[in-house]
Amino acid sequence: MASTTGKFIVLEGIDGCGKGTQTKLLSDFLIQKGYAVVTKKYPEYGQPIGDLISAWLHKKYEFSVDTQVMLYFADFIKDKQLINETVQNNGIILGDRYLTSTIVYQHFKGFPLKKLLDLAQLFEASKPDLCIYIKIAPETSLSRKTNQKPDNLDRHEEDKKFQAALAETYEKMANEKVFCDWETIDGEQSVENVFNQIIGILNKKLQI
Repeated sequence: MASTTGKFIVLEGIDGCGKGTQTKLLSDFLIQKGYAVVTKKYPEYGQPIGDLISAWLHKKYEFSVDTQVMLYFADFIKDKQLINETVQNNGIILGDRYLTSTIVYQHFKGFPLKKLLDLAQLFEASKPDLCIYIKIAPETSLSRKTNQKPDNLDRHEEDKKFQAALAETYEKMANEKVFCDWETIDGEQSVENVFNQIIGILNKKLQI
């Protein structure tokens, strides 16, 4: 039986870690348990802000790190009311990436962590109840993304060194529980095993 307390849960990790697959599995699982579930995937491609981010990722534009920060923040903040109202109405928001990605990516690129957290506070960004970091090797990332879309990798996906350094930053943020509560799981296992790990964490941490 579904609980009477709404939750905001985010799945994170470097490209190819399985966030999309696990978000879909988790959504189906929670709906079967009786929860009202809303899923958000960021960047939100197909919408104005998300499409501008996509154009930058595919090298159609060049933006400074400051501009990147504000674009990504705008993509999340536009959904603040939706996220808060869903949780208040005892639903569950599932995020395939969220502001946690921006904290990791832009801090790695040199934007001060304190400023990122100050911006989150200034905009009263919704804080996840739990962020699950799906950890994989950069070699796994490149292999999976190349198989998924061999001719359309973006500037981040194609850069193995970037993914390796990013993975280190993710691990640091997760270990230090920056911005919200984090849990780390091994994403190198089968889809089923990863999903079972996620369910175990949700049972333990959120009583879901």
